[in-house]
Amino acid sequence: MSRAFANSLGILAAGTMAVLIGVIAVTGRWPVDAPRTRLEPGGILSIPPERIALAEFSNGGQQDLFRRDTREGWLANGAPTGPAVTNHIDTALRLLTNSAPRRVLSASEYGPHRLAEYGLDPPRFVLALSEPDGHVTRLGFGEATPAQNAQYVRIIGRPEVYLLPRDVGEEWRLARDIAERTAADLLLPVSIEEVWAVEIISGGALYRFERDPAGLWFHHTGQHVHTPGGFVHYADPALVPLIEAELGALDRSPVRRIVARRPDTAALTGSGLEHPTAILLLYSRDSAGPVARIELGSTATDGSDRYVRIQQNDVLATVPGDVLRNIAKLVQLAGTPS
Repeated sequence: MSRAFANSLGILAAGTMAVLIGVIAVTGRWPVDAPRTRLEPGGILSIPPERIALAEFSNGGQQDLFRRDTREGWLANGAPTGPAVTNHIDTALRLLTNSAPRRVLSASEYGPHRLAEYGLDPPRFVLALSEPDGHVTRLGFGEATPAQNAQYVRIIGRPEVYLLPRDVGEEWRLARDIAERTAADLLLPVSIEEVWAVEIISGGALYRFERDPAGLWFHHTGQHVHTPGGFVHYADPALVPLIEAELGALDRSPVRRIVARRPDTAALTGSGLEHPTAILLLYSRDSAGPVARIELGSTATDGSDRYVRIQQNDVLATVPGDVLRNIAKLVQLAGTPS
């Protein structure tokens, strides 16, 4: 009886597969449960990235205006921003035009009350993209999904709600953050608030700090592989405030003086940056590579300050000598290399 039943299942599976192949042959598409899994062929923005001349970022009553400039790349509130901001804006525009949403919710799949739950009524931030002819497309960015890998987004005036990869919105947040910190002449190009991992290279060793699921800092040690549902790190409550204090001090550290923009090899060598004393790498939550790299050189000739190279802004500058002490304290808190 069991053998006959198994044979029947085999025949049924073969028949199902034959029907499936027939559907694909006729329609050219794999059958799906529309509209819940309906995907756009490209990004949600049909405008070519190079057509965007102006991008206005609005959040909580604050606005930042990014204007395309043929010489400077992008200006932030009328001021040059440097290559870092330009790269993040260009990447963000490419993602909006090329990155397909993970899911599209039609108007029939959610009620108006759900928009507040998605963080879209009101949006967490609004992006207004203007073309040279004056046409404006407004996008509202909401909360991250429960899985934390996507973000709810709307094109204002349209009914659909899109689930975009979270790094799309993250690129805009980073561009704004870096522009504001560059204008304020701060050492770290990106706020510690936006950083989820810090690596320090000092004395030939690597020390890595990360945030745990609650956003608290800990020193990441050991060589192992993380798997879904596998080992999860949690911060030591006794060390959290000590790590936060040193990272906070770095976050507030000013740039004393810009020595050179786009420094040449001779300038870097003369500042002790051919072989840096320490290197600081900062990673955002969704970045594969570092969003900032800071290299510390020798003591400056005009006092106790240190030479530093901020790679993202391509500048050679001086910073307070306390910066090296903050890094040394973090290495001391780590105890052992990662």
